[in-house]
Amino acid sequence: MKQKKYMMSEGLAFSEEKDMKKLSDMASKGWVLDSFAFMGYKLRKAEAQNLIYTIDYHDVGEDSMAEYTEMFETAGWERVCSSHDMHIFSAEPGTKPIYSDRSTMIDKYKQSEYTLRYITLFMFCLTAAVTIVREVFISEEASILHNTVHVLFVFLIVITIPAILTYAASIVKIWRVKRRNPNL
Repeated sequence: MKQKKYMMSEGLAFSEEKDMKKLSDMASKGWVLDSFAFMGYKLRKAEAQNLIYTIDYHDVGEDSMAEYTEMFETAGWERVCSSHDMHIFSAEPGTKPIYSDRSTMIDKYKQSEYTLRYITLFMFCLTAAVTIVREVFISEEASILHNTVHVLFVFLIVITIPAILTYAASIVKIWRVKRRNPNL
């Protein structure tokens, strides 16, 4: 049976480079990336390897995956795993980065920002709607309906606040890359 290990992500919107560096460090210790996991990554035991990792954000259909992967393989990158519109690639150190200029970096982050925008907007609207229902239409605090809506409200807040922070982090990433070159 192959040994597996879990590595927590610090949040790709907040520390993408740090996560990729940590994955490289783990590969040098014999724990290579296997797949995405809930809030992190699954690693598998292997020979120690000197690898660098990078992530790409693109919504790629099954019919286009082979062509998409081949494009990166031509540049020396091997697709390790994918989850929805996130794809992690590995390569030997010294391989030319997938994103080597600011305009491609902006495109990369705009791909993830686009998805996050709609998820965040949906969660915000849903939370606002539940808040209005809770405050305006449910007055009896001891009722089962009030307690149920309150639990739903708390659940939505727990999801919506991180979604807003993640979306804000993606906007800040784009702003930082643009700030490095205001002509973009």
